[in-house]
Amino acid sequence: MGAALVADAGLVDKIYEASVLPEFWPGLLGDIARSTTGGHAIIFAAKGHDVRFVASSDQYAKDALEFFSLYPDSERTRRLLAVQHAGFLTDFDVFTPEERETLPMFRDFFLPRGYGDGAATAIPMPSGEMVVVHTEGRYTGEPFSREKVTWLDSLRPHLARATLLSARLAFERAKTAVETLAGLGLAACAVRPSGAVLLANAQFDDARSLWTTRGGERIALLDRRADVVLAESLRLIGSVGSVRSIPLRGGISSNPAILHVVPIRRGAHDLFGPASAILVLSRPSTSPTVQTHLLQALFDLSPTEAAIAARIAAGQTVGMIATADSKSVDTVRNQLKSVLGKTGCRRQVDLARLLTQMVGGQA
Repeated sequence: MGAALVADAGLVDKIYEASVLPEFWPGLLGDIARSTTGGHAIIFAAKGHDVRFVASSDQYAKDALEFFSLYPDSERTRRLLAVQHAGFLTDFDVFTPEERETLPMFRDFFLPRGYGDGAATAIPMPSGEMVVVHTEGRYTGEPFSREKVTWLDSLRPHLARATLLSARLAFERAKTAVETLAGLGLAACAVRPSGAVLLANAQFDDARSLWTTRGGERIALLDRRADVVLAESLRLIGSVGSVRSIPLRGGISSNPAILHVVPIRRGAHDLFGPASAILVLSRPSTSPTVQTHLLQALFDLSPTEAAIAARIAAGQTVGMIATADSKSVDTVRNQLKSVLGKTGCRRQVDLARLLTQMVGGQA
């Protein structure tokens, strides 16, 4: 794969730029496709039969619209969701070579158009939508490079956070910062690097059980542990690896929530001026979901880390996980330490409590 497929800061900046300026999605998706399949890419958000999408080219958008019309219950998407994998999967992972040549959607739709070699991931949004990111190339009969899948996985947390905004805006650009925040339908505000609030929508103003302001209108979370993480996240806003989703403990009158820190990048400054980030407050859907998907998307966990977190929430010990996975206890402890750091938890019991509150604690 080589150095060309490292998810550098420039590409991550483009992802966050597109989060509030959707006209940049096609070019960004084209960049991702060229680095993987050499073809096309699409992001679509679905809730029930409501599907919104953006594609890497006008032609691929037309093909996608026709595909959704002909195959409203796509076997590709169904199998992707059924595997319940916290990362990208390829067609080779969910279809046999024979199926890729004989199933109607491949035989009659993809292959005649020069498609048929895809990699995709499903990301459940806290608000209930399912976002699918898919890259498409020409069918070759050869397995998709695992190095490229690993690279796509490295982009997944950033894509998840960016599409949290774009999907709510129906992938359409709002003309002003006020319209953008109002159109999200989620509590949100724009802040300076110092944490001073520049602009907040009505939903964010109504969430006073979770936050307040201090001198100079700096936002302060009432959950002190989360407030420390937020301050550090804003301080490191230019770092690709900084923590950008923060769990908030619920109070007497409120349920647990998650504060997403979405950096404002590149051309997005034309819309939000001196703001450095958009803070989006969400509460996970109460609908059944897959733990590792949600955890990886919200807290930037690797698939292995997400699986360990879910197992801790289910009551397994470090020793049990090490034995089951044929790993050393020290290896699992190091992985758990990384999970604790990314979720802002200090102790294993805090992690278990947090995840049980967030996603039900089912194994």
